[in-house]
Amino acid sequence: MASAAASVLAVDDNATIRRAIAMRLTSKGFNVVTAQDGPEALAAVANQTFDLVLLDLKMPGMGGDEVLKKLRHRYSGTQLPIIMLAASDDKNDIAKALELGANDYIVKPGDLPALLARIKTQLALKHSAEHLLKQSPAPAIAPAVGELSLPGSDAVSARLFDGTWSNIAHSPDEQRYHVLYDNTPMTCFTVNQDLEILSANRFGLQFLGYAAREMKSRPIVELYIEADRALAEEYLHGVFEQPDRLHRWELRRHKKNGDVLWMRETARVIGRGIDALLIMTCEDIDDAYRLAEKLAYHATHDELTGLPNRKTLEERLGRVIESAHSESSQHAFAIFDIDQFKIINDTCGHVAGDELLKQTARILKNIVRKRDTLARVGGDEFGILLEDCSLIQANATIAAARHALDSFQFEWQGTPHRVSASVGLVAIDQQCDGVTSAMSMADTACYAAKDAGRNRAHVYHPDNLMVVSRRGEMRWATRINDALREDRFELSFQRIVSLTDEDLGDHYELLIRMRDERGALIMPSEFLPAAERYNLADKIDRWVIEHALGWLRQYPERLPRLHLCAINLSGQSFGDDGMLQFILAQLDRPGPHLAAKLCFEVTETAAISDIVNAGRFIALLNARGCQFALDDFGSGFASFAYLKKLPVDYLKIDGSFVREMAHDPIDVGMVRSINEIGHLMGKKTIAEFVESRKVLEILRAIGVDYAQGYDIGHPLPITSYPA
Repeated sequence: MASAAASVLAVDDNATIRRAIAMRLTSKGFNVVTAQDGPEALAAVANQTFDLVLLDLKMPGMGGDEVLKKLRHRYSGTQLPIIMLAASDDKNDIAKALELGANDYIVKPGDLPALLARIKTQLALKHSAEHLLKQSPAPAIAPAVGELSLPGSDAVSARLFDGTWSNIAHSPDEQRYHVLYDNTPMTCFTVNQDLEILSANRFGLQFLGYAAREMKSRPIVELYIEADRALAEEYLHGVFEQPDRLHRWELRRHKKNGDVLWMRETARVIGRGIDALLIMTCEDIDDAYRLAEKLAYHATHDELTGLPNRKTLEERLGRVIESAHSESSQHAFAIFDIDQFKIINDTCGHVAGDELLKQTARILKNIVRKRDTLARVGGDEFGILLEDCSLIQANATIAAARHALDSFQFEWQGTPHRVSASVGLVAIDQQCDGVTSAMSMADTACYAAKDAGRNRAHVYHPDNLMVVSRRGEMRWATRINDALREDRFELSFQRIVSLTDEDLGDHYELLIRMRDERGALIMPSEFLPAAERYNLADKIDRWVIEHALGWLRQYPERLPRLHLCAINLSGQSFGDDGMLQFILAQLDRPGPHLAAKLCFEVTETAAISDIVNAGRFIALLNARGCQFALDDFGSGFASFAYLKKLPVDYLKIDGSFVREMAHDPIDVGMVRSINEIGHLMGKKTIAEFVESRKVLEILRAIGVDYAQGYDIGHPLPITSYPA
């Protein structure tokens, strides 16, 4: 039987996943049967012969692990390979499944090439092992389930090497499986107990760049980089020491040309005693590993400056506070706020503002010690955590940093600008309650420095808490409340275009701006973080919704042309019953029906923070005709597991993956994966931050549905919207 006619049982309680697997594998020539739960899967296996099972690890009722145990009582891993479908890369769950006898696993939904490669590898190993068993003399004692009795290693070596099984493949079926083994898109090795290579498949030889003669009897550990060889040898010997289980690890190999790449390796023993051999498959995960490293970096670092971000700073601050409590150690923490940053940012533009932030980061980095943490905490604020440092020493460091900034002259397009900073400094000792308290105290001291005239440092003291705290906390709150009362907010729109030939009409996102007391425009990045902090974001959201719907009703003649109007909701508003009732009341106001024209955008972080209320909030507005989009999708990367629980219509791919697509193939791969998953789940995709024609072309080639960004159009006041 050829691999193209292999029979596969796909077991998953999610109908969408079952249909997707069946559709994709059937298109590749497999015979696919599906089951929705454990009992149905066991019944299918009892009534029909399958070559392989794809089994969901987490199912209601009889879980995948229980089904796996029952199947392993009847079939060995070579008789019936089982690949587990895991909802997440949970090492504990996966390790348990492998210990129970699973041959392999893949994290759902996964991509088709990886799934096909793993299926083909398991089928090749299954039939190779079956063939070896046929070629072996009958043992005196029948082998245990899953064990093989093989001829001596010399005979095996003679038959197995040169990357071919042709000497022992006589029947057409055996020849077809020989072709499958040789061309499986993974590197496959057979290794003896001296860890010498007996065989390697043709694909693996070509992939690593070796000829068959260069691999014969070669110690397999020589193919690992030198730093990983000792660990590789330990792992490989461990496979023979525990022959009844599947072993897996990730190590670095080198190709013949010197290229180093990460590989995920799976190994299992066949045979027993002196005839035992190790069969290993090696999957190239270098791109995925580099992507994981990049994602981990972006999760902990600020994209603009390359410094640790607020989350990382808070984690380190928490550890230092624990040390202060347990060991009576002394540390210090400071917040730097660049004076007059807004003036430079507004007069010279955001590009100049970004450059000022990067240069400031470099200056501060040259001042702090290597053990200290310099981070960007948001906007024009930097945080410095000085470990094992008294307040006197910290004051000296802060003075040096302020002096360096004061001596620095920022030039932009031939115009010089003086730079200074206001600093809030707080001691981290046994009196510090926690991270939130330390951040608040430093913030309070920083505002006190600003209120005292800027370009100075203020050390936090508890005795002036009430006065300084009141000034600092009310500064932005007062400005936002004044702007709401005086109606100094305004709306802009930014176009969203279809990347297909279909003309659906006007599609845009509404964006809020604020005017200060002198009429200068303030961008949302400056006041929205403060609004969130002081619980004013829901008030701003109400202003936006009321004015947006009022504007739409004011021009009913535009509605037939309008496809969708996107409106952002903050994390404070999303899922809140009061906001839900407010939106419903606005939709019920007299005039044209607007619900079907609205798409509310929420960040994935807000959506998964309270999945139950989020789902209810979306469902109730969905029932009225409104649609929803997950904004900044992919930035957290944990949301894939929650996506199927959220009835959203659009995924807005995070701009950090889109902006550099023309120069970064990993970003292209990330966007492609998000797009495929979104389409698999029936959702449309929108790419943000499209700033070049090249990126637009890549997005169109990938199949992303919509695009938004400066290459499409800059935000414009709604007063300029075409009639």
